Amino acid sequence: MNMRMLDYFLAVAQEKNISRASKKLFISQPALSKQIKQLEGVLGFSLFVRSSQGMMLTQKGEKLYDDIEPLVNQLHSRLKKHMESRIIHIGADPLLASYYFPQRMESFSPFQLQLTHIKDDTIDLLPLIRSGDIDAAIVQDQSMYHGLASAFLFHDEFFAAVPADHPLAHYECLSMTQCFQYPQILSPPTPLYQRIIRLIDDYNVSAPSIIEVPYNAIVGFVAQGYGISYLPSIIVQKVDYKGVVFIPLQDAPLHRDMYLFATDQIYLEMLRKGFDL
Repeated sequence: MNMRMLDYFLAVAQEKNISRASKKLFISQPALSKQIKQLEGVLGFSLFVRSSQGMMLTQKGEKLYDDIEPLVNQLHSRLKKHMESRIIHIGADPLLASYYFPQRMESFSPFQLQLTHIKDDTIDLLPLIRSGDIDAAIVQDQSMYHGLASAFLFHDEFFAAVPADHPLAHYECLSMTQCFQYPQILSPPTPLYQRIIRLIDDYNVSAPSIIEVPYNAIVGFVAQGYGISYLPSIIVQKVDYKGVVFIPLQDAPLHRDMYLFATDQIYLEMLRKGFDL
């Protein structure tokens, strides 16, 4: 038995519904049901019965709820006081590390953030949370991960980054077909790189040459006229690059949803406050 099992039990008892409780806890319904079954196995008796009113506590389940609910809330409250003064180790991708976090590091409350792990593909950060190497991460296009709490953070669309003297530089909007007529400046093995490769196949166009460079070199290569690349709006809206223009893409074919992951619901709620969610 662990603390998480008790939290899951209390949530189902309060919501009287597995679906609502799973959304509240940011886990899947099957995973939540499995946790309840495991707790019942440890205790040796049933906690819930299904009725027209939903998941109702059995007599023993109701007694357990009355006994532990105030104790669990008190424990969470005391843990929160200790955690509010601690340092949270968090992971992200290079773009977020350079352009999203700096303005939040100093003002973030109620605790300090330390950006300790940076991965080109943020999916690689999730096992690090599970192993305890980091406390939280911002992950692209992954809304759930077994055993972790998560919440939607923001939506981001990509713009074409074009040299200022390029033939496409004066367009108000570009299609991917237009962009694929020119060399592509990309950073492997990022999700964006993989997405561009798939789009080239989907559009059935002649594959353009691809210049592979690190994240921090992309804009410089574009400014020097080597080709076209793509940057998210979170960067485009904040930075003015000499020699580069940013043009919206028709029908927003390149976009990403960013999710905040944490070791558990307590950490997640604290981080949500810090990110003003």
